[in-house]
Amino acid sequence: MLRIGSLSLEQPTVLAPMAGLTDRVLRQLTDETGGCGLLVSEMIAAEGLRRRNRRTLEMIAGFPSRAPQFIQLFGADPGGLAEAAAIVAGDTGYAGIDLNMGCPVPKVVRSGAGSGLLRDLPRLAAVVAAVRRATRLPLTVKVRLGFHALNVMETTRIIEQEGADAVAVHFRLQSDGYAGSARWDLAAAIKEGLRIPLLGNGDIMTPDFALEKLQTVDGVLIGRGAVANPFIFREISGVGTSEDDLGMFVRRLGALIEEHYPERQRLGKLKAFTRFLVVGRPGSRAWKRRIFLSQDFRQARGFLEETFPLAGGNEP
Repeated sequence: MLRIGSLSLEQPTVLAPMAGLTDRVLRQLTDETGGCGLLVSEMIAAEGLRRRNRRTLEMIAGFPSRAPQFIQLFGADPGGLAEAAAIVAGDTGYAGIDLNMGCPVPKVVRSGAGSGLLRDLPRLAAVVAAVRRATRLPLTVKVRLGFHALNVMETTRIIEQEGADAVAVHFRLQSDGYAGSARWDLAAAIKEGLRIPLLGNGDIMTPDFALEKLQTVDGVLIGRGAVANPFIFREISGVGTSEDDLGMFVRRLGALIEEHYPERQRLGKLKAFTRFLVVGRPGSRAWKRRIFLSQDFRQARGFLEETFPLAGGNEP
């Protein structure tokens, strides 16, 4: 069991926040599949939430879940982030807040947000302190090893001092993007310097890899691996999967996309998930081509369901 502030998680596993992917659809699917300890939303702009922007409010629309859910906020203004955190605490059912200080995307970095904060430690400290004062909800902060050079020991120490309940480290520099291998060899040293839980992130694609890393860190965040294998959390918890599981998953995926997105957005959403689902599977290139050349959501959904049939052709 993993404890983050006042919150106790049944499993030490987290669906890592991913822009455009950890929306309501993926979080609901992950929760229904089971085994995940915590669900985290895609990046939410603190300024958009503070202004109660319609699109932002649509992105944070909640749903009843077995696993607790956090909103991940990003921004560079301590006051704006504090105001957004107070809105999360007062006006939503989310169980906690995660602060994004790891996004490497240039547009985000130029605004001083995401991993841009790793170059401005006084501001980083002020952001954590301001959000901590604004709410007593469980608070986590996600960082990288540094910007161009390692400074993770310093940043994690500041984050702990300013009142965060846990820190998540993606074991790459900002300058690495998503290239190369995550530096899990640094995890033990980082953990040794902390009194709050350390969550690790990067390159977790199999249950065995996750279980190995849980010998070093208190919890793991899984992003791309959870889209490529929707049952990874369940398998980490020791529950197996049946031959029909993936077929059922893609049918539920199509149904939820149709339920929660307008027609003009459905095809793009389906393709975004498909890109990961077929990775490493026999015939994946042909499947991807067939689905990605589709110009119609229903056609692409049909191709995906053909790719992952149910045993005996039995439809739900």
